[in-house]
Amino acid sequence: MNYQITCLCGNQFRINDEQLKGPVICSVCKRALSPIVSPHPPISAPATPAAAENKETAVTTLPDEPTKRCPYCGEVILAVAKKCKHCGEFLDRPATAPSTVPGQSTVAASDAAAEEPPIYELSVSQWDNFWKYLICLGIAVVVSTVFIKWLPQYGMPGVLSTLVILGLIAWFFYLSARNSRCTIRSVRIETEVGILSKDINTLELFRITDLSLKQNMMERLLGVGTIHITSNDPSTPELMLYKIPQVKQVYKYLQQQVPIVARQRGAVYFEK
Repeated sequence: MNYQITCLCGNQFRINDEQLKGPVICSVCKRALSPIVSPHPPISAPATPAAAENKETAVTTLPDEPTKRCPYCGEVILAVAKKCKHCGEFLDRPATAPSTVPGQSTVAASDAAAEEPPIYELSVSQWDNFWKYLICLGIAVVVSTVFIKWLPQYGMPGVLSTLVILGLIAWFFYLSARNSRCTIRSVRIETEVGILSKDINTLELFRITDLSLKQNMMERLLGVGTIHITSNDPSTPELMLYKIPQVKQVYKYLQQQVPIVARQRGAVYFEK
């Protein structure tokens, strides 16, 4: 009898009973496999007249269906399965590092998903500070003029002091925007705010119930904007991705990804 083998790398090939007795090596990834054969009950073939005369029934067997290992718990399941019958995870979610250890909990799979590279890693656009920088520059020019024209005896020290103070203020504005970050992954959004102390928040995509994008005319020209997110998360009912660059790409990605993740998690929303 021939058996169809599906390797963890996705390669499919057939072996016979003799090959099944020895080590089975995948021809693509060269991995040593341990096939698990699930016997099926024999299926009786239609009896022919000759077999009927001899009171014998021809019996045939079907080859085993191809199998694979669940990437989350490592148990053997059918290759066509969309959901693992052992751990309950949906198999069409974004791929994470597979585990071949039987009995591994789904918590380890979630940790592996958290380590995947982010789709977008953004900070508040410095264009949000444009008017603040402009005001600091105007104050520096006015104060320097006053010191030079009306207080010449304090001219140079006054100008230098003004430039240092306003420079520190502008630097604070820069750091505030630079340290207001949002990281968008395939299953969650992570936000981080603060220069010295950090306020970190996480929102799972399947909890998002509504998205809206806000842009004025100048922001459309600069490619920045604000995404307002509403969710059913008790700790984060509303989330603002404030003045982020690439805002249209991020908004379209979230529009497409949120229903996918919600379907994978089996989330169902009811209108009030």
